[in-house]
Amino acid sequence: MHDPSTGDAAIRPAEFWDTVAGLVTAKVEPVIGRGDRQRGPVIDYLRDLEALARRQCGSRETVQIIASGRRLLGDRSEIGPSDGPFTHA
Repeated sequence: MHDPSTGDAAIRPAEFWDTVAGLVTAKVEPVIGRGDRQRGPVIDYLRDLEALARRQCGSRETVQIIASGRRLLGDRSEIGPSDGPFTHA
Protein backbone atom coordinates (compact mmCIF):
# COMPACT_ATOMS: atom_id res chain seq x y z
CA MET A 1 0.00 0.00 0.00
CA HIS A 2 1.29 3.45 -0.86
CA ASP A 3 0.03 6.32 1.26
CA PRO A 4 2.02 9.52 0.81
CA SER A 5 1.90 12.05 3.59
CA THR A 6 0.26 15.14 2.18
CA GLY A 7 -0.89 18.36 3.74
CA ASP A 8 -3.41 21.00 2.78
CA ALA A 9 -1.08 22.22 0.03
CA ALA A 10 -1.87 19.03 -1.90
CA ILE A 11 -5.63 19.67 -2.06
CA ARG A 12 -6.69 19.85 -5.70
CA PRO A 13 -9.69 21.81 -6.99
CA ALA A 14 -12.50 19.91 -8.68
CA GLU A 15 -11.38 21.27 -12.06
CA PHE A 16 -8.05 19.47 -11.68
CA TRP A 17 -9.78 16.09 -11.39
CA ASP A 18 -11.63 16.79 -14.66
CA THR A 19 -8.24 16.84 -16.45
CA VAL A 20 -6.89 13.58 -15.04
CA ALA A 21 -7.61 11.38 -18.08
CA GLY A 22 -5.47 13.61 -20.31
CA LEU A 23 -2.80 13.94 -17.65
CA VAL A 24 -2.52 10.18 -17.16
CA THR A 25 -2.36 9.60 -20.92
CA ALA A 26 0.37 12.23 -21.31
CA LYS A 27 2.43 10.63 -18.52
CA VAL A 28 1.90 6.97 -19.47
CA GLU A 29 2.12 6.85 -23.29
CA PRO A 30 5.76 8.00 -23.58
CA VAL A 31 7.04 5.32 -21.18
CA ILE A 32 4.97 2.27 -22.21
CA GLY A 33 7.40 -0.48 -23.15
CA ARG A 34 10.35 1.37 -21.63
CA GLY A 35 12.61 0.10 -18.88
CA ASP A 36 12.10 0.41 -15.15
CA ARG A 37 14.18 3.60 -14.99
CA GLN A 38 11.72 5.43 -17.25
CA ARG A 39 8.54 3.84 -15.89
CA GLY A 40 9.45 4.03 -12.18
CA PRO A 41 9.00 7.78 -11.67
CA VAL A 42 5.70 7.76 -13.58
CA ILE A 43 4.43 4.82 -11.53
CA ASP A 44 5.41 6.64 -8.32
CA TYR A 45 3.61 9.77 -9.52
CA LEU A 46 0.48 7.80 -10.38
CA ARG A 47 0.52 6.01 -7.02
CA ASP A 48 0.64 9.36 -5.24
CA LEU A 49 -2.05 10.78 -7.51
CA GLU A 50 -4.31 7.79 -6.94
CA ALA A 51 -3.90 8.01 -3.16
CA LEU A 52 -4.78 11.71 -3.35
CA ALA A 53 -7.76 11.03 -5.63
CA ARG A 54 -9.09 8.42 -3.22
CA ARG A 55 -9.10 11.06 -0.47
CA GLN A 56 -10.23 14.13 -2.41
CA CYS A 57 -12.05 13.18 -5.59
CA GLY A 58 -15.63 12.01 -5.63
CA SER A 59 -15.33 10.19 -8.94
CA ARG A 60 -14.75 6.44 -9.09
CA GLU A 61 -13.97 6.84 -12.80
CA THR A 62 -11.05 9.15 -12.00
CA VAL A 63 -9.56 6.61 -9.60
CA GLN A 64 -10.03 3.87 -12.21
CA ILE A 65 -8.27 5.93 -14.89
CA ILE A 66 -5.25 6.43 -12.65
CA ALA A 67 -5.19 2.75 -11.62
CA SER A 68 -5.42 1.71 -15.29
CA GLY A 69 -2.44 3.89 -16.13
CA ARG A 70 -0.41 2.22 -13.40
CA ARG A 71 -1.42 -1.25 -14.63
CA LEU A 72 -0.43 -0.38 -18.20
CA LEU A 73 3.05 0.32 -16.83
CA GLY A 74 3.15 -3.00 -14.98
CA ASP A 75 2.32 -1.79 -11.47
CA ARG A 76 0.01 -4.20 -9.66
CA SER A 77 0.26 -2.70 -6.16
CA GLU A 78 -2.85 -1.84 -4.18
CA ILE A 79 -3.41 1.79 -3.23
CA GLY A 80 -5.45 2.99 -0.29
CA PRO A 81 -6.99 1.45 2.78
CA SER A 82 -9.06 -1.68 2.31
CA ASP A 83 -12.04 0.00 3.95
CA GLY A 84 -11.81 3.42 2.26
CA PRO A 85 -13.84 4.94 -0.55
CA PHE A 86 -13.48 3.28 -3.94
CA THR A 87 -11.94 0.17 -2.40
CA HIS A 88 -12.83 -1.93 -5.43
CA ALA A 89 -12.06 0.65 -8.13
